[in-house]
Amino acid sequence: MAIIKHAARQTLGQLIGANNPPVEVPDDSQRQYAWGKKEVDTYWEDIQKFMRARQTGSEASAEYFIGPIVTITDDKVTSRSLLDGQQRLTTSTILIAAIRDTLGQMASTEARLMANNIQRDYIARKDGRHSSPQLFLTLSLFDRDFFKDFIQDWNETTGKAASTENPSRPSHKLIQDSYKSFQTHIKNALSAISLDGERLDWLDDLKDCLVKGLVFVEIQTPTSSDANEVFETINSRGKDLSTVDLVRNFLMEKSRDDAEKGRVNNAWQALLDRFERKEDIEKFLRHFWVSRHGDVRSHSLYTTIRSSLTSRFEDDFPRYEVRHFAAELQNASGRYIDLLMCATDCDPFNDLLEEVRALNADACYPLLLAISAKNKYEEICEIAKAVLTFYVRWTVVGRRESTLLEEKLFGLAKSVSDGLTIGSASQLIRDWTPDDETFYSDFETVPVPRSTQARYLLTKIEQHLRASEGVDDVVVADSGAVHVEHIYPQSPEQDYRIVEHSAWIHRLGNQTLLLGRKNRAASNRPFPDKAEAYESSSLLITKRTGVSRLWEDTTASWNTQGIEDRQRDLAKMALEVWPINASTDRGISWPVNLG
Repeated sequence: MAIIKHAARQTLGQLIGANNPPVEVPDDSQRQYAWGKKEVDTYWEDIQKFMRARQTGSEASAEYFIGPIVTITDDKVTSRSLLDGQQRLTTSTILIAAIRDTLGQMASTEARLMANNIQRDYIARKDGRHSSPQLFLTLSLFDRDFFKDFIQDWNETTGKAASTENPSRPSHKLIQDSYKSFQTHIKNALSAISLDGERLDWLDDLKDCLVKGLVFVEIQTPTSSDANEVFETINSRGKDLSTVDLVRNFLMEKSRDDAEKGRVNNAWQALLDRFERKEDIEKFLRHFWVSRHGDVRSHSLYTTIRSSLTSRFEDDFPRYEVRHFAAELQNASGRYIDLLMCATDCDPFNDLLEEVRALNADACYPLLLAISAKNKYEEICEIAKAVLTFYVRWTVVGRRESTLLEEKLFGLAKSVSDGLTIGSASQLIRDWTPDDETFYSDFETVPVPRSTQARYLLTKIEQHLRASEGVDDVVVADSGAVHVEHIYPQSPEQDYRIVEHSAWIHRLGNQTLLLGRKNRAASNRPFPDKAEAYESSSLLITKRTGVSRLWEDTTASWNTQGIEDRQRDLAKMALEVWPINASTDRGISWPVNLG
């Protein structure tokens, strides 16, 4: 049970005011700035509504409760470490700085004096001209220097920030964007006010709304453990707190000394530098855990990690410490980025990773992460091929339950981490893969409405045709010059519309690839108007798979039998493109009629 020393109402001015203990975000317990345009604009709109209500003078509109914050305080409350509430306090300080800078750029002496007072009372103050500023809000190491440089270290003479550090992290860019958004909002509001005196009054009212009207409940706790428990309880039902933040706070709590805390911070700094978004870090964290321990759902990831690691950290033998987990996490993140970016030191493996990315086959990554931890990339090409064949035959074409595929691959990832060999893992994948008879039956009737999947399937068949004929390969899958073409149009002219249109439009036999920018008007025309484009195409899947069978010249109408026939022939090729075992017999031999 968490110990709460004190819980009290505090205005924003009391929290970050000059006559109160400074607030510092400790390096061992918080995240970087995360508010984007949506959150900042909502915050501004809320402040404007509150400002208008406050001007009515009614007692009910005198204050605006913005939420709780959690701090760790010493006995004499001479300092406060902020565990929860960073986003709100940081954003409020950014808005106060935008008000300060607007005043600082005005011509009047009164405006400049108001700006200086705001800086000294609510952002930072100096004891002398050459002394370092005393900051009323200090962020954690991830954002501290940039926030100080861009927002807090202000030159009273010029009315501008003393210097400008370039943003080096996504959180820095968000701080910069939030400031610019507030500047724009203030500028737009002032444009409707003509007199300088009234502009000063409006800015003064806005400042008062913030520092006197915004109210928090500060929950003071004696230790980081107590604060973490309160923090998790407050955020357990909200979306403001991510799994990534919770895991980092937990690791800091379990760290035995400053060296271990430093190791965690190093790992988290690497994650922030390697991944562009918090959501990407969270996906990696889940895939890392799955690669070691098997399936776990995103909503229960933190509780699972906390429960498991707590037991391991408390065991005396074998000794497993926070620093070990942090190092494993950091090392795995480098390999994970290589997998995502298709940037390993093995080109054939990178080509297979491109296929995983083209299919958005995220379920493959935990297994690939587990295998790559113990094997060289060139050694795992065969199992990567087997995984792709399994994924295509099971999910893309077979349209079977994807959660069952995940269950199999995630369980296999854990088995590999526990010592299962690549050969045994490959055999298991082949055992799970739908056989040739089943795959052929699935393929000859499957609709593929998702253009990314259709592009992938058609591209692989194109590459197979080119390899069979010894024709130079071309880049298709990621080329913006190639589009998926529906031979029978998605929006045909009414006179040429097929009965049961929706049943045929996305059949793979009705789709092909074309070079050149898609001409939607031409694409919707009858076949004779498009025949020349197909016949002159340099892509073999368009030129040599009998697309003309889809049109009946005698009746001048589209022919659904042609769609079936062409898809059946594509299915025969697919057996060779995605074989269960590439090193043995290709399976059933099917004659292909290209019409």
